Amino acid sequence: MPFKLNAYLPSKQAEVQIKELYYKQYRELVKSLYNVDKKETIQQYNSILEDLCPDIAGMDITFEDKISLLLTVRNYCISPDLKLKSTLPNGSTFNHSFVVEELIKKVKSINKSGIIQYDNIVVSYSSYKIRDEHVFFSNNNDTFIKLASYIDTIKIGEQLVIFKDLTIDERLNIVHALPYKVTLDLTKDIAELEDKYSKIDFIVLNSPITKEVVYSIDCNLTFPNLQKIIEFLFTENLNNVYRAFYNMVKFAGFDANYVDSITPVELQVYWMYFMQDQQKADEAKANTSNSNGANMPITRNTELGF
Repeated sequence: MPFKLNAYLPSKQAEVQIKELYYKQYRELVKSLYNVDKKETIQQYNSILEDLCPDIAGMDITFEDKISLLLTVRNYCISPDLKLKSTLPNGSTFNHSFVVEELIKKVKSINKSGIIQYDNIVVSYSSYKIRDEHVFFSNNNDTFIKLASYIDTIKIGEQLVIFKDLTIDERLNIVHALPYKVTLDLTKDIAELEDKYSKIDFIVLNSPITKEVVYSIDCNLTFPNLQKIIEFLFTENLNNVYRAFYNMVKFAGFDANYVDSITPVELQVYWMYFMQDQQKADEAKANTSNSNGANMPITRNTELGF
């Protein structure tokens, strides 16, 4: 039975279990960020998330839920630290390091859920849904699209309409038919929530020289913010990713299928042990060569790729 991690879904205020991210899946995530068709990138990430956490297939999860799941697998399967590099206008660069667990705590604290009631109409909402990412890719500002994504259910008297069962066009038709008062109250509540979370920093990069903010992302996880955070979490030099795989097979002698079935952090641990053994063997060989009066140079390819 595969090892599973606990991950929190802010919109559901509940935990789910998610499987470890294997190296093959990690490679696919990194590679998909190089795809010029960003809709395919979105589809790839959501597909892998469903493979890792089948429970979400029946849920209408939000942007916050998606980031929480991705942060969890990155924290435990890749690295507990997120390292970013900034380039200033003068060309100088500097590095930043963030503790992934702290980012997870920030996402956990986001709660955009609410209820609007007007006469016999009750509307419950949470946040933007990941199944609408392709819609926001081309339209980030339309009020009715925002409402169609935010809304979870509408109850009119005894009749309950569940939005996760409907297409975006079907949801839009319903939203357009809502009384003006309901639309107004929903828009106002959502705007207040987004304003609240836009004032809370998620990631901030400060210049080490002037201490001024050079880049920031707030906790209001809109479509652009969501995509940028994903880039930060999984952007890697693709050559390094393939080099790591090659080194484990070529030098460490691991089976390729096995390498694909372990996590990136496990791969790094195995490589560390391999290099320690090689160093001991090289030292022993060097000592033997010296005792025989020869000093043979010994070189190793130590690049893991991370």
